[in-house]
Amino acid sequence: MKLVSFGPPGAEEPGVLVRPDAILPLRHSHGLPSGGRGEILSRWPSAEPLLRSAVDRYADDDLVPLADTRLGPPVPRPGTVIAIGFNYAAHGDEVLGAARPKGEPIVFLKPASSVCGPGDAIVCPPETRQLDYEVELAVVIGRGGQRIPRAEALEYVAGYMIANDVTARDIAFGAGAEHPLLFQIARAKGSPSFCPTGPWLVTPDEFDPADAGLRLWVNGELRQHGSTAGMAVGVAELIASVSRSMALRPGDLLLTGTPPGCGFQLDPPRFLADGDVVEAEIDGLGRMRSPVISEPVAVAHPPLERI
Repeated sequence: MKLVSFGPPGAEEPGVLVRPDAILPLRHSHGLPSGGRGEILSRWPSAEPLLRSAVDRYADDDLVPLADTRLGPPVPRPGTVIAIGFNYAAHGDEVLGAARPKGEPIVFLKPASSVCGPGDAIVCPPETRQLDYEVELAVVIGRGGQRIPRAEALEYVAGYMIANDVTARDIAFGAGAEHPLLFQIARAKGSPSFCPTGPWLVTPDEFDPADAGLRLWVNGELRQHGSTAGMAVGVAELIASVSRSMALRPGDLLLTGTPPGCGFQLDPPRFLADGDVVEAEIDGLGRMRSPVISEPVAVAHPPLERI
């Protein structure tokens, strides 16, 4: 199944893409839990058969044309957004060389407020001149747990989707050249719109994360091209490793790293700017298309005069 969220920002409702051009809304009449995608994921083992039953017996009158609505992030209000750094050997070797870590994967967090839809704009804040992109496979957790055994880890997955781990490189590095504790990772990766996801969540029965091609274009120019087979640590071991450090909950997102070709790695570096269009694609998961816009400058108004 391909699960979607659709509708205005902040008011998305869950659905299933039952045809390439049509969505079946998932409403209470299907016996599903109320509360949207998060509630469905929190009850995933019991909700999944209800979803499949709804898909098997829909009528054409129930459908919403895909062209007539906005697709939101498949998980509009995730719990924790967990990201993995330098998980592709080629990317890590190119950036870190011999210093690339060989032990536990590098883990950092993005705020849930950074998540946006597959066609929403990436908004460049005025604090950065080095806005960058990272196409990644995102894993959606469907069953919570801690210290999850690697052999059972894939049973905890609700599905997979595309993510773009947008990063302000100059903010990230900042004073980090002086001392590693001065890196500003959360600031650099946390602005609203810095985590486009979608276009849909594909359930595990329809996607194999072991060897899927990843690609990213900027204005039609191919910048990143790799395969999930190039991950240093695969999905099952990532879930096992991360869950040794924190409890995973239904609706959490796990971003699994990016292949080479980010803007800061090019010679000379090439960053995103107002008017650019970023397209990210993973085989079997679809494609996202994100325009880049500059954040509107707030106008300072003079204080009101006292009467």
